[in-house]
Amino acid sequence: MVQSDEDRAKLKEAANAVNFQSVAWIGFYRFIWGWSYQNTPISYEKWKPLEPDLSNTNEACGFVNQLGKWADRLCTELDYFFCQIDRQDTLQDKFKYIDMVMNWHDAQIYCRTHYVDLATITDDTENTFLANILFNMGRYNTWIGLYKNQLGNEDCVTASTEVLMADDSCLTPLPFYCRENRKIQRVRFTVKSDGDLDESSVMEAIEKKMKQILSDQDMEITSSIKWGVQPDGKIFQQQKTQENTENKRC
Repeated sequence: MVQSDEDRAKLKEAANAVNFQSVAWIGFYRFIWGWSYQNTPISYEKWKPLEPDLSNTNEACGFVNQLGKWADRLCTELDYFFCQIDRQDTLQDKFKYIDMVMNWHDAQIYCRTHYVDLATITDDTENTFLANILFNMGRYNTWIGLYKNQLGNEDCVTASTEVLMADDSCLTPLPFYCRENRKIQRVRFTVKSDGDLDESSVMEAIEKKMKQILSDQDMEITSSIKWGVQPDGKIFQQQKTQENTENKRC
């Protein structure tokens, strides 16, 4: 996923590292969540953390729980549901809790036949009102009119080397970017010297050796070396050994 300026910079860095100058797939799959009533796009949302679940494209219908949080699930699962009523003078007039279990599509047909449609939630007040009904009824989840509307055939997303994103057919063969979890390996060096250290010379020698080791393992491109700075601003910290202390006493 490309979600920040840092992600965009990393994407560009990865392309430049192999002199790549075209477009490639990224991990974004284009769906639009909307409401059943008049296919209205959502302007207010209250998703649970990690929802909607982008990894499971079959979970195309949404529900609200008694905490007022939304999530997606398979439309074939059975649950209670809220219908929307045509009258909108008060919240009690706008929504109707249906104490029967149906799958999402059957619930939609029921609401459209007897009322207007499955419930559309437009703000915190409405969301809290429905959540309180669930809590008082002892129910945890109910269907609402939230559903995932797939947009045509161009549902997968590419990024150029300038990190400009566009959609394309998912069947188009293209290179692709993978996300890697960077690992940090901390290494502590001990340098023995009878005199004062020239930090820059020691650092240069160590970096040269480390880069050679990384190069031998084909890791130089994907690895970097950073020095830990001590509170006093220095890289190396002088430590007196017991042997040196005893020699000075003689």
